[in-house]
Amino acid sequence: MKKITDSIVNTTTPMWFLLIVMTFMTKNLEAANFFSTSTSKLTIERHRVWINVTDSSTGAFSQTLFGYRTGATDGYDPGLDGAYFNDGAIALTSLIGADRYTIQFRGLNYDPNDIIPLSFMTNYNGNFTFALDHVDGFFLNSSQPVYILDTQTNVYTNLKTSNYTFSSAIGIFNDRFKLVFHNPYETNSLGLNNVFTANNLVILQNQDNISIKTGDTVLESVAIFNLNGQIIYQNYNVNATQLTVTNLKINHQPIIIRAVTKEGIMVSKKWLHYN
Repeated sequence: MKKITDSIVNTTTPMWFLLIVMTFMTKNLEAANFFSTSTSKLTIERHRVWINVTDSSTGAFSQTLFGYRTGATDGYDPGLDGAYFNDGAIALTSLIGADRYTIQFRGLNYDPNDIIPLSFMTNYNGNFTFALDHVDGFFLNSSQPVYILDTQTNVYTNLKTSNYTFSSAIGIFNDRFKLVFHNPYETNSLGLNNVFTANNLVILQNQDNISIKTGDTVLESVAIFNLNGQIIYQNYNVNATQLTVTNLKINHQPIIIRAVTKEGIMVSKKWLHYN
């Protein structure tokens, strides 16, 4: 399987043809990994991990991309999620239901307890290695782990610090491996039984003002989106356990409040803003 990369397209084609091409590209933006240069009020936010599986003895290689993105859902999103087509001896994909995807995005409702089922396929017996290719967005934070869970051995491996080598027989394995972001057997700066989640976000509203409280957890940033993914408010330098957003003049509608802690944990919570 070819490596997933990003490309930029430049053209001097007449404007009428350019508009047709850009319309097609927009429908296939993520799966084709093109970037449109047209301006938009919608700010696209992405947090992605690229994971490889290889066999050094044969040169076999496969890569999958998983991420959180503005406008995505936990189900299949046409134009964002990329279906898998086999062209190699081994394959690593993620699952949406029973279907395999080379590229999968979820919405910006990240939770450290998220579990992403992976599918591994090999057409020969061998030893294989999982490795992290690269990351972006909040996954760049050094305190944000990226684990492979092998349910056969119950081993959690943080791919940011080490690779994971395993043996496999011929077949397709949809239940053995999981992509996770929290190891229940390891403590962290928040404590084993006190992992920060959306339940720790307390939202209070007073007319057009919203107060966001987190108890003792210090926030690094807060952003507020409407359901179309448009940013209504953002503050990347909160450095406090409480934030009050004033004069949030929006109509009665659901909004999504996304908070990132100083430890790099990102949570999102839906809130019904009323007048």
